[in-house]
Amino acid sequence: MCSAIHVSAAANGNEWDTYDYSRFNNSTYIYDIGNNFKNVDLNQYNQILSQMRDKYGITYTFIVVDDYSSKMDELADYIWEHAGYDGDYISAVISSESRNLYVYTLGKGIDVMNDNYVNGMLDTLTVSLKNDDYDGALDSFIDLAAKMTDSYNTDSPGVTDRFGNVINVTGTDVGQIVLVGIVGGIIFAIILTSVQLGKHKPVRKATNADYYVKDENVKMEVVRDVYMRSHETRTRIQTNTSGGGRSGGSISSGSSGRSHGGGGRGF
Repeated sequence: MCSAIHVSAAANGNEWDTYDYSRFNNSTYIYDIGNNFKNVDLNQYNQILSQMRDKYGITYTFIVVDDYSSKMDELADYIWEHAGYDGDYISAVISSESRNLYVYTLGKGIDVMNDNYVNGMLDTLTVSLKNDDYDGALDSFIDLAAKMTDSYNTDSPGVTDRFGNVINVTGTDVGQIVLVGIVGGIIFAIILTSVQLGKHKPVRKATNADYYVKDENVKMEVVRDVYMRSHETRTRIQTNTSGGGRSGGSISSGSSGRSHGGGGRGF
């Protein structure tokens, strides 16, 4: 599980084509190629991810390598293919050599890890990885992977990472939305009131009724209104019949031609 094998890319080829994927198999969910972990019992953590797979029906993997410097989504893509992992899949793949991280999703994993959750996962893992704390990054991945899957299953608005940071499904804090709505409503009411008051300018006090009528401008006659017919117009109000709910993550395609979700960044 922890052995490191260094394979260099062909002079005119791609590293993901020449990389040694034979070390990966679908019964192992944590790899530390390069001995980056300090105090982690890989067998124990592997068992935790195995139990999560049984509980949620999704395979979760955490893979650290020290011998890869090309595009991380390509590495993640080919690891999934060569290891033979399930089609519902969430993985964090890290290169300690290039100091890059990629969260890779397939199948139901794309639905669970929408774009906001992917970014939240990247934010949390990066906190530990910047300090070369791979143990902490693994703890954060397992913690958030379980919480985000529960959030998807229960349709909850967000999760909290182990540092106390809130990650919302929509990417916007509900409290902020309410506050902006209240402030905006007050400002709109003030503007509307000011406009209405401006229309009602004070008039000079009149001493008699004749003040309001100028003889040369007013001619009164008997007027009778007779309605010959009436016309009624009805307009149908369109209703939205499409279902609501959260959306899945963005989809991209790698060199293998396989569509996947996720995202990555350097640390």
